[in-house]
Amino acid sequence: MNLHKSHPPWPASWTVDVKIPPTALWLPLGSDLPLNEIGRRAAIKVLGQGAPREDLEKFAHVISEHTKDCQRRHVRKGGIVFFPDFSRLPPIATIDVFAERSQTPPSTLDHYRELYGTPGKNALSPVEMTDVDLPAGPAVRFHGGYWHKSRLPVVTDQPHLHVTYAVRPPVIEDAVLLLVAWTDFKFSEALVNMADAIAQTLEVKLRDA
Repeated sequence: MNLHKSHPPWPASWTVDVKIPPTALWLPLGSDLPLNEIGRRAAIKVLGQGAPREDLEKFAHVISEHTKDCQRRHVRKGGIVFFPDFSRLPPIATIDVFAERSQTPPSTLDHYRELYGTPGKNALSPVEMTDVDLPAGPAVRFHGGYWHKSRLPVVTDQPHLHVTYAVRPPVIEDAVLLLVAWTDFKFSEALVNMADAIAQTLEVKLRDA
């Protein structure tokens, strides 16, 4: 699989929503606040003002670093998953939602079958590729793994596993990519199930609808 190459976002006439588990949270990617302040506020909101200072600082650092990484990669919606609860660091997985626009709309799923279904030089194994029908529209599901050099200081370089859905909602000309990725193999079964479950909740709406 070729790693996703993101592009600067463009004004879209639609919004996307995905329901995530209770121990996951969406990052405030649209905030104009400094990253340190974003992290500080998130830590207080999640852990509480009375949490130990060290815990608040560690949580704030995780939030600010993941927010920075998502903004760099032009993620439309970015989330992180904790287990068994928010007190366990680092997060065990990331959730990314990308908007994709082909040079000649509408975007087609064949494009993604070729792009993500072909193992790249960093692939760990053949890519599992399945056509599925989601409530949001027809999709292709990819499951595999790859070596990836992380830019996050809180994540070491190691094999990444992922479940990726390329979705072609009929109400828009763009494609939507939902990517769940993780590095700890012992969580694989649970995270695969989680990815498949949240893909069923993906919803695309026109802004003027």
